[in-house]
Amino acid sequence: MGTEENKAIIRRFVEEIPNMGNLAAADELVAGVFTLHFPNMPPIEGAQAFNEIPTAIRTAFPDLVETIEELVAEGDRVVERFTLRGTHLGEFMGIPPTGKPVSWTAMAFYRLEDGRIAECWVEANFLGLALQTGAASAARGLLT
Repeated sequence: MGTEENKAIIRRFVEEIPNMGNLAAADELVAGVFTLHFPNMPPIEGAQAFNEIPTAIRTAFPDLVETIEELVAEGDRVVERFTLRGTHLGEFMGIPPTGKPVSWTAMAFYRLEDGRIAECWVEANFLGLALQTGAASAARGLLT
């Protein structure tokens, strides 16, 4: 597939799964063998990545919207720079709900195979999110 087709797959993925919560779309958009990578964590393999992760995020931020800021593609790779916005209404990463509107930025590096997402590496500004929820107030002094 060409780079424009690969970018279209990522646009559809973002609309269907993070924005609409349509986990069934993963059957069509994600390869049978899939790996999700986050820093400092072991890789998450297969269906677990598309059941537990989006469900946990959507539970914590039920009105979550992912806005694609930029897509860059070359060969079988697509890089997405994006912003997530939502209201913190449920526990997330051990942070109790605050009711606050929050936003954070992230980048995802996708590898596609036969028109499906086979692998994804995510780098997210979780410190920025923690500062907004008050979970990292001790670190605030280090940043000013």
